[in-house]
Amino acid sequence: EGGKPYVIAEISQNHDGSLGQAHAFIDAVASAGVDAIKFQTHIAEEESTIYEPFRVNFSYEDSTRYDYWKRMEFSEEQWIGLYKHAIDKKIDFLSSPFSIKALEMLDRIGVPAWKFGAGEVFNEELLSLAIKTKKPILLSTGLSTYDDIDNQIERIKECGNKYLIFQCVTAYPSVAEMININLISDLQARYKCPVGISDHSATVYPALAATALGAKAIEVHVTMSEYMFGPDVKASVSINQLREIVEGVGFIHTML
Repeated sequence: EGGKPYVIAEISQNHDGSLGQAHAFIDAVASAGVDAIKFQTHIAEEESTIYEPFRVNFSYEDSTRYDYWKRMEFSEEQWIGLYKHAIDKKIDFLSSPFSIKALEMLDRIGVPAWKFGAGEVFNEELLSLAIKTKKPILLSTGLSTYDDIDNQIERIKECGNKYLIFQCVTAYPSVAEMININLISDLQARYKCPVGISDHSATVYPALAATALGAKAIEVHVTMSEYMFGPDVKASVSINQLREIVEGVGFIHTML
């Protein structure tokens, strides 16, 4: 409340299953001045099967989506290590759960809030369990209608959780013509709650524009290099761009 927008560096699968890379990302984004780092917690057995094919086959080493999610897994001990590393670097640690077991594990580890991506907001059982923890709920709206958002917010308000809505375009990457930045003002007026932007443009512009419109949180995907492997790299900013976003957000907030 009253502070500069909260900047989240979303790593998603850009660590490509390497624990070392995941730790390196913590050091890198902390040096850029973000408020939080966010991962995604996948457990292959809980969300896939060996019979699930790729919808888009991008991998050079995984025969199925199950194989890919298995390679993206970390153990609970390894997640604890990542959590502690982030805290040591004085940034918050977030991770989106994609199964009940993932949510239960992250709750044990101590994540301070739950971020649900555009697709997972429709996971009724998972969202209900997250709300019951009484922790803040961060929702992306990239696949939601206003009716969907109304229903999700009503459920959260009934339990008294704090919440924030991200204006979001579910396209990787998203181009300027897709990003209706005016929706930030619409969401603020409709829901009378903090609104942010979850951006997949791989540029600094939406984050800065959103800040000027009063966004309270900025989430961007981050990569070490545009040449790294992974499905989210093309929608990610570099560490230098991330640093520009953090500096720009602070500058614009001061001007306002």
